[in-house]
Amino acid sequence: MLDAITLPFRVLVLPLRLVGIGAAELIGRATAGDPKGAPPFVQSMLDAGFRPGLGSIGPRSGVAAQVQYVGLSPFFLEAAFSIRTSARFSGGLELQDSRARLLRTAYTFQHNAAPHFWGIGPSTSEGAVTDYLWDQQRIAAIGRTAQRRIIFTGELGWEDNRVDRSKGRSTNMQEVPEFDSLYGVNERVRYLVADLTGTFDFTMPVGFQRRGLLFTIGGGYFAGVNGTDSDFYRINLILQGAVPLNPRQELAFQFRSQINHGVSGEGVPFYHLARVGDVWGGRAYHQDRFRDNDMATLMAEWRYEVWRELHGRSRVESFFLFDSGQVQQRIDKIRWSDQKRSFGFGFRLITAREAFLVTYLAYGSDGFRYRVRFSTTF
Repeated sequence: MLDAITLPFRVLVLPLRLVGIGAAELIGRATAGDPKGAPPFVQSMLDAGFRPGLGSIGPRSGVAAQVQYVGLSPFFLEAAFSIRTSARFSGGLELQDSRARLLRTAYTFQHNAAPHFWGIGPSTSEGAVTDYLWDQQRIAAIGRTAQRRIIFTGELGWEDNRVDRSKGRSTNMQEVPEFDSLYGVNERVRYLVADLTGTFDFTMPVGFQRRGLLFTIGGGYFAGVNGTDSDFYRINLILQGAVPLNPRQELAFQFRSQINHGVSGEGVPFYHLARVGDVWGGRAYHQDRFRDNDMATLMAEWRYEVWRELHGRSRVESFFLFDSGQVQQRIDKIRWSDQKRSFGFGFRLITAREAFLVTYLAYGSDGFRYRVRFSTTF
């Protein structure tokens, strides 16, 4: 009976198994220090101090090729380019011990080629999608404690934001009168930023599973400078947990909330508002599908391991997902009955270090949505 139940999962997961075998082999050889564990050109890059990678680099960037140069440690340089022409360049100084990063000071330029925007509030129409271009420069110093269970992260920085017309396929948001009047669309906005976040990690890895609770709370203040008439604050809250049912199954959840409110001036630029959609909760919806001052989301999964590599270096798990979330002008206006919900299933390829590839199909009020990511969702 069990074989009959798991057979469809094993057929669907075959492509991920093949990827997992290849990833596990490379990871295993790299861990063993085998100089023949990677293709010659990759090994030459690693020896020279270059660290290649794949992933997302910003809102709706698509898959991006990334490379970091660490040959002059503790100094570093990073560059990334995506298939949708987004780009990121960063360089600076990074100090760390054997357990965690202690200090990172960097300049970063982020070019977001064509993020989507549907408007403000929980009742926007999927068909009213527009595009914009968003360039951001940041200079920041981030310090982090290296305690085992309690981690504090502080940031002091400066950022410069510029919005323009994109070259995407959708209508530019500047062509919609109600969007053109939003703060941040026509203004170049600069802030001094101060942020403090505390993470209380009471989780414990057991095999490929992580059990326990993780709680994060943080607050930031954005003070307008260089003629920017806007000051606002932000509060972030994350509660995440996992309950293993047996060595192959577990229940996992994540609750996330964000509050953004103006203190003086024009308030919060539209691109700094709270968001719901995709990785922000609501996997049946596009990334950043809903925006407003405040948001709250719940993401939950039942996970079942369908394949494990022979030497225990990677595995593939299937999962059924349920998400529920909403944005509102104020957090106390969020109601359970009005939230945007997602139902679906997917597969996740996990190495001994982290999730390597995630794919899922989800259904919500906007219809079905299929997604492939080179990172975990939560």
